[in-house]
Amino acid sequence: MLVMSFKERWRAAELASAIENTLKNEAVWLASSNPAKSIDAISRKLASMVINDFRRVETFPETLTESELLSAFFNGFSVVINKSINQETITKTDYSIIALARGFALDIDLSHEQALLDQASSVIQVANNWDKHIRNLNQRRNTRYTV
Repeated sequence: MLVMSFKERWRAAELASAIENTLKNEAVWLASSNPAKSIDAISRKLASMVINDFRRVETFPETLTESELLSAFFNGFSVVINKSINQETITKTDYSIIALARGFALDIDLSHEQALLDQASSVIQVANNWDKHIRNLNQRRNTRYTV
């Protein structure tokens, strides 16, 4: 991950707080299997991944709008999938971000703007392809060659 300046780290902390305050009341979070204490780690990691998407925001509100939260999770999903494709180690928090992004993508309805609907569709498609890729990798690793 890129090295952030002090100002970026401060803004990421503010964003993490806003994500946490918004996320804890979302149906997708409440239905997830994540322990309640993991919300802090997920919020901090997601905020550090997507802080550049919020460059134009001067001060962060206490909570994010639903579209801002969805966009943050969808963009975080892309970052984590790219890490996986580049064969970087994915942590438990990363897997939680993937699961929550998938949950938000499945839970989205037509009342959202078209850009979010397109992003949700992409998240679902990429997640399914990523699952297939992981299964194929695991099958290749488990195949024993005999001479």
